[in-house]
Amino acid sequence: MRPDGQVSVALDEYPDTYYGQNVDVVGSIAAPGNRNTAAVVPLSAAGYPTWSTALTLPSNSSFAYRHFKKNPDGTITWQSDPNRSCTTPASGAVTHNDSWR
Repeated sequence: MRPDGQVSVALDEYPDTYYGQNVDVVGSIAAPGNRNTAAVVPLSAAGYPTWSTALTLPSNSSFAYRHFKKNPDGTITWQSDPNRSCTTPASGAVTHNDSWR
């Protein structure tokens, strides 16, 4: 159960990836890393080719986010501009379905 004032935000990403790559998300608020690539939120490939994560975030808040691929050699490949954005609802849940080809 979510704490009061919190909502569920699902981020579903459809990127082109190859074996060994991972997909992460970083954002402008604390939960998705606060723009720090060392504190990112990894996405799960359990539903491949969809990469997904679920966050619990404050209701009625806005943030920017960007996905990136972490390559097997440790380098990263950023999703192209612009950043994506999300405004959380007052209650309930929201899902963002994004594609990065």
